[in-house]
Amino acid sequence: MTTPLSSLPLIGPAARLHTMVFAAAERIVSHDAIAFFFRLTIAGVFWRSLLTKVQTFGLLGYTELINDFPVQRYHVKLPVLPLDLRPAVIGQFENDFALPLIPGEVAAWLATLAEFTLPILIVLGVFTRLSALGLLAMTLVIQIFVFPGAWWSAHALWAALLIYLIMRGGGAWSLDGLAGRFAPRRLTDQRS
Repeated sequence: MTTPLSSLPLIGPAARLHTMVFAAAERIVSHDAIAFFFRLTIAGVFWRSLLTKVQTFGLLGYTELINDFPVQRYHVKLPVLPLDLRPAVIGQFENDFALPLIPGEVAAWLATLAEFTLPILIVLGVFTRLSALGLLAMTLVIQIFVFPGAWWSAHALWAALLIYLIMRGGGAWSLDGLAGRFAPRRLTDQRS
């Protein structure tokens, strides 16, 4: 007869400690916290990409000295509305990022509009699963047609975050979660 590992003198207490520590961690770091962190993280990736494509303005500026030269920096950069693509972006989509069947200017505008709207929806937690699905589709297009060698350096991580959000949703700390809390009450009120 074999002895279970958990009953061995050193493994039993270690297994109990392991279970106790990670059970406490699961109570503290809930799906809601993880989903919120993932939403902010992936939205930041695509929002920063948007800021390279359009005219921007900065808020909360400060001057930083780099090699004794003053450089103006900003804590927050936002796109100028209405969105105006930088001329080099269209050329980049026509030449470097050429997609099959989609003209470069159309692809540039589609990418820009997706990078503007989907991160906002993801951060707010509105249509989180559909927004994450849109960003996953965009990630796969980037992987296949634009930067095929970047899977392990970036795209796999983006895909992992997005798949989690698609499968689990935005959590309670989202407008989707807030709407879900009120929906059942309204349905039961209408039936009465």
